Amino acid sequence: MTALQPVFVHGWACGPEIWNAVLAHLEMPHACVVDQGYFSGWSEDASAVSCLTGLDMNRPILGVGHSLGLMWLLSQRKWPQGSRFVGINAFGRFAAGVDFPEGVAARVLARMQAGLGRDAGAVVNSFRARCGLDAVDPATCHVSTLQDGLSLLATGNVYARIEQMVAHGSTRMVALAGKQDPIVTERMTEAAFPSNVEKVWHEDGGHMMPLTYPEFCVAHIQRLMTEAV
Repeated sequence: MTALQPVFVHGWACGPEIWNAVLAHLEMPHACVVDQGYFSGWSEDASAVSCLTGLDMNRPILGVGHSLGLMWLLSQRKWPQGSRFVGINAFGRFAAGVDFPEGVAARVLARMQAGLGRDAGAVVNSFRARCGLDAVDPATCHVSTLQDGLSLLATGNVYARIEQMVAHGSTRMVALAGKQDPIVTERMTEAAFPSNVEKVWHEDGGHMMPLTYPEFCVAHIQRLMTEAV
């Protein structure tokens, strides 16, 4: 099998630096590490924003997404057969619906959207505090891209796409989840992925497992890579 092209995508109100420990363990200095542009001054390489354009679309990828990052990645395009995906603190959908009561209420996301326009720093740093992250300088916040991310959280739904991809057998996915995650709860995780997706739990994991448990993440990324080649 052709070598997988590694792609890493961070979640909402985070930056690409969350992957530093994981990438160091994997020894992947040339991986495509997407910067979604939520903050200024965090990416040393401006091309990181558009590194997807440099991928060979005839070759499968190893797509690793944290939180919103997985849904964002799957929403971008149809990825080649043989691709492998690892979702960390991730989901196939986020906002609650009639058929998804385990999700986050739409009013919560709407309130955050409105708050971004008034005081982006307060909204972002409140969320980051819940995740166990340090506060950022409000002046670095890019409001429009943060709003775009919230819009995807509110409307995005790749559940059926995941189910179909995995059902065909040529694409594998594993969801790594933390039982102490305050953002994506255990109940939500179980409902946000189809039953044909393998779910692996960390008893002590919160919402930032790439930072807090990089070895756990790396072990399962490597397992999927080994199975793919």
